[in-house]
This record gives sequence, C-alpha cells and structure tokens, in this order.
Amino acid sequence: MYKQGEIESPNAADPSGIPQESAHSVKVGATKAVATKLTVRPGMETRFAAWQAEFTRVVSAAHGFVSLEIIPAFSGSAEWQIIQRFRSPEALTRWLEDGARTTLLADLAALEGDGKGSHADEAAPDYHSTTTVTEVITTVVRAGQEEAFRRWAQRIQQVQACFSGYMGTLVQAPLSPEVPYWTTLVRFESPAFLDAWLQSAERKAILAEAAPQVSTWRSHRMSNPFAGWFANEQRLAPPPAWKQTCLVLLVLFPVVMLEIRFLSPLLSGLPLAVSTFIGNAISVSLVSWPLMAVAIFGLGWWLKPDAQKRWRTEALGVTALAALYALELIVFSHLM
Repeated sequence: MYKQGEIESPNAADPSGIPQESAHSVKVGATKAVATKLTVRPGMETRFAAWQAEFTRVVSAAHGFVSLEIIPAFSGSAEWQIIQRFRSPEALTRWLEDGARTTLLADLAALEGDGKGSHADEAAPDYHSTTTVTEVITTVVRAGQEEAFRRWAQRIQQVQACFSGYMGTLVQAPLSPEVPYWTTLVRFESPAFLDAWLQSAERKAILAEAAPQVSTWRSHRMSNPFAGWFANEQRLAPPPAWKQTCLVLLVLFPVVMLEIRFLSPLLSGLPLAVSTFIGNAISVSLVSWPLMAVAIFGLGWWLKPDAQKRWRTEALGVTALAALYALELIVFSHLM
C-alpha cells in the first residue's frame, strides 16, 4: 500500500460557471506543463482539500500524465498553484480540453476568492522547489489496481490536506518500466506538523483500509542541505534553500578572499593537495563557527519572515543582502 501523503485534491461542490477561456488561456505550443493559479475563499479550506483529492485522481488517470504539483504561495496562504505535467504538448492539449477537467474547474469556481472563478492557466516553469519538510513516498501498484489505488489515495489526500501545516504535494506517475512506481512528495511546514500527520489516528485508519494487494510502498524524509547551521530547538521548518545558500555565500566569500591574500603565500611551498586541504579546513571551520551564527542572528528577520509582512520583509532582505555583497566586492577589490 501507499504511505502518508498521497495525492492532493478535493472534490468540489457548488458549480458556478467559469469563464470558458480560462481553461485555455495558456498557449500550448511546445509546452508540456500548465500552472493553474487560484485564490481560495476563507472558510473553503476543507472543500478545497476535497477538490484537490478529486482533481488528482482524475488528472493522474489522464493519457500522458507525468506529474501533478499542488503548492501554496507560503504557509497559510490562500493563493495556490496546481502544476500539471504531461509527456507531450498533445497530451497536455487533450487534458486542457477534457470534459472532466472543465467540470472540476467549474466546481472550483465556488471555492475561489470572488466566488465566480478567478483562476488562470499559464505555462508552467520547471519543477518547483519549496522550502518545507518533505516526505518522499514511492509506491508500486499491482497491475490492474491503478484505479483502486487512485481512489484510495484520494481519500487519504482529502484528510491530509486538512491537517495543520500542510504545504502541498507533488504526485508523479511511473516514468518507465525501469521506474515502475508512483512518486509522491508530501510537504508540511515543519517536522512537528509532518510527524503529527504521520502519527495521526486518521492516517492510520485510512492506511488500514488499503488492501495489501493494491501496492507496496517505501518512504523517507528529505534532508535539509544545511541542517546543522539552520537547526532550531522548536523543530520549525528551515529557511528556503536559496536563502541558506545566499547566507553561506555571504560568509564564505570573504574567508576565501582572505585566504588567497594572506594564507596562500604562506602555503606556497606545500604540495597543492595539502595547501588546498588546509585552506578548505580553515574555511569550513570559520563558516561553521562563528560566521554562520553571526549571519543567522543578523538576518534572522529575513530568513523566517512574518506571514503578515512577508513581501515587504522579503524585499528588504534581498536589498540588504545585495548591499552586503556589493560591500564585500568593493572591499576585496581594493584589498587584492
């Protein structure tokens, strides 16, 4: 059977018409993926969870389906993206024109911000990366049991999407006979939220419903690339990977430049491998302690911004970081 966090999608409710052009607003051409953007009306979260589950079951059965990704703009956001990927532009076109998709989007209209269907389709970018805690589940479904698996996954996804801290999912169909399993990435805001779902009575009850012959699964949690530097006692989700990388660059660059200026001449008589090892050892040690701690302390307000002031904080943080980079470049351009 499959594990935690199957597929997201809900089944919908009051249909209320949707502008016909919204389903085809994206110019397909050579595009093989489409992103449907929407804003969920307050109070409609549970119905949206059900809609996600139904949408996932339907799209995953479509011809040429590759993957589905459902993600919010940020934790607690009403803005969502539903990214649908197919093997060819022709398969995507068939999906965009599919009557089942049109019906689901019409149902979605009742859940959206203005109650009239404000979502829009556009060409999708490459796979998104979102900074959350992610559980990876690989599922092998027995031949002939695909629809049974999709319906079972729909039930567990509907419950999962209502849990606190839920941050979306990615569902990918088997890619080839050599990769015969379904892959699901289930995201939560922090390890505590993810663990609460994994250990919940609701999830255990749904897992118990699955017949053993439907599938087999394996699961593991994706690790944070800079876990040691950004760990915290509250077990909150780490900052986005791109922010972590930016901070590492901020503190590593001056260390490397200082080593080139002052350390390299002292080590010039040593074999290259030895001198490089010494330089790297010093760099890693200084970055790990105390430089990363200082950088995290100084820019913590940007690493984990308050949701109410998120975009203002993000802009200020990027501006501050750019200014610090520029200062480093100016200083070391004169020093070297």
